[in-house]
Amino acid sequence: MNRREIILQEINDNPGIPLNYYLLAVEERAIGNTKICIDLLESLIDRFPNYHPSYYTLAELLYQLDRTDDGTRYAKLGIIVANELQLPKVVKELESLIIIND
Repeated sequence: MNRREIILQEINDNPGIPLNYYLLAVEERAIGNTKICIDLLESLIDRFPNYHPSYYTLAELLYQLDRTDDGTRYAKLGIIVANELQLPKVVKELESLIIIND
Protein backbone atom coordinates (compact mmCIF):
# COMPACT_ATOMS: atom_id res chain seq x y z
CA MET A 1 0.00 0.00 0.00
CA ASN A 2 1.13 3.54 -0.69
CA ARG A 3 0.92 6.39 1.82
CA ARG A 4 -2.46 7.61 0.53
CA GLU A 5 -3.98 4.13 0.77
CA ILE A 6 -2.68 3.74 4.33
CA ILE A 7 -4.23 7.05 5.34
CA LEU A 8 -7.54 6.12 3.71
CA GLN A 9 -7.50 2.83 5.62
CA GLU A 10 -6.87 4.73 8.86
CA ILE A 11 -9.83 7.01 8.09
CA ASN A 12 -11.99 3.97 7.43
CA ASP A 13 -10.86 2.29 10.66
CA ASN A 14 -10.94 5.45 12.81
CA PRO A 15 -13.32 8.04 11.31
CA GLY A 16 -13.35 10.16 14.46
CA ILE A 17 -9.66 11.12 14.33
CA PRO A 18 -9.16 14.49 12.60
CA LEU A 19 -5.42 13.97 12.13
CA ASN A 20 -6.10 11.29 9.53
CA TYR A 21 -8.18 13.66 7.38
CA TYR A 22 -5.51 16.33 7.76
CA LEU A 23 -2.81 13.89 6.65
CA LEU A 24 -4.92 12.95 3.62
CA ALA A 25 -5.32 16.63 2.70
CA VAL A 26 -1.55 17.17 2.98
CA GLU A 27 -0.92 14.09 0.87
CA GLU A 28 -3.35 15.26 -1.80
CA ARG A 29 -1.62 18.63 -1.86
CA ALA A 30 1.77 16.97 -2.20
CA ILE A 31 0.67 15.02 -5.27
CA GLY A 32 -0.88 18.10 -6.87
CA ASN A 33 -4.54 17.55 -6.11
CA THR A 34 -5.16 21.10 -4.91
CA LYS A 35 -8.95 21.05 -5.31
CA ILE A 36 -9.24 17.81 -3.34
CA CYS A 37 -6.94 19.23 -0.66
CA ILE A 38 -9.10 22.34 -0.30
CA ASP A 39 -12.28 20.27 -0.16
CA LEU A 40 -10.80 17.98 2.50
CA LEU A 41 -9.61 20.87 4.65
CA GLU A 42 -12.96 22.66 4.40
CA SER A 43 -14.73 19.45 5.32
CA LEU A 44 -12.30 18.90 8.20
CA ILE A 45 -13.02 22.39 9.54
CA ASP A 46 -16.76 21.75 9.31
CA ARG A 47 -16.52 18.37 11.02
CA PHE A 48 -13.76 19.12 13.55
CA PRO A 49 -13.75 22.90 14.04
CA ASN A 50 -11.29 22.75 16.95
CA TYR A 51 -8.62 20.99 14.90
CA HIS A 52 -6.58 24.17 14.54
CA PRO A 53 -3.85 23.07 12.05
CA SER A 54 -6.48 22.97 9.30
CA TYR A 55 -6.98 26.73 9.34
CA TYR A 56 -3.36 27.69 8.74
CA THR A 57 -2.85 25.07 6.04
CA LEU A 58 -6.03 26.01 4.21
CA ALA A 59 -5.44 29.76 4.49
CA GLU A 60 -1.86 29.41 3.29
CA LEU A 61 -2.94 27.35 0.28
CA LEU A 62 -5.69 29.80 -0.62
CA TYR A 63 -3.24 32.69 -0.42
CA GLN A 64 -0.88 30.80 -2.74
CA LEU A 65 -3.75 30.46 -5.20
CA ASP A 66 -4.39 34.23 -5.03
CA ARG A 67 -7.68 33.65 -3.23
CA THR A 68 -6.82 36.34 -0.69
CA ASP A 69 -10.32 36.94 0.65
CA ASP A 70 -10.87 33.23 1.29
CA GLY A 71 -7.42 32.87 2.84
CA THR A 72 -8.06 35.76 5.19
CA ARG A 73 -11.49 34.43 6.11
CA TYR A 74 -10.08 31.04 7.15
CA ALA A 75 -7.13 32.62 8.95
CA LYS A 76 -9.53 34.80 10.96
CA LEU A 77 -11.70 31.79 11.77
CA GLY A 78 -8.56 30.00 12.92
CA ILE A 79 -7.68 32.93 15.17
CA ILE A 80 -11.08 32.69 16.84
CA VAL A 81 -10.62 28.96 17.42
CA ALA A 82 -7.04 29.36 18.64
CA ASN A 83 -8.14 32.06 21.10
CA GLU A 84 -10.89 29.79 22.40
CA LEU A 85 -8.37 26.96 22.78
CA GLN A 86 -5.89 29.35 24.45
CA LEU A 87 -3.17 28.82 21.84
CA PRO A 88 -1.38 32.19 21.62
CA LYS A 89 1.38 30.90 19.33
CA VAL A 90 -1.19 29.67 16.82
CA VAL A 91 -2.94 33.06 17.00
CA LYS A 92 0.35 34.80 16.29
CA GLU A 93 1.13 32.52 13.33
CA LEU A 94 -2.28 33.12 11.77
CA GLU A 95 -2.04 36.86 12.34
CA SER A 96 1.38 36.85 10.67
CA LEU A 97 -0.03 34.92 7.74
CA ILE A 98 -2.70 37.58 7.24
CA ILE A 99 -0.19 40.43 7.48
CA ILE A 100 2.16 38.81 4.97
CA ASN A 101 -0.61 38.13 2.44
CA ASP A 102 -2.99 41.08 2.69
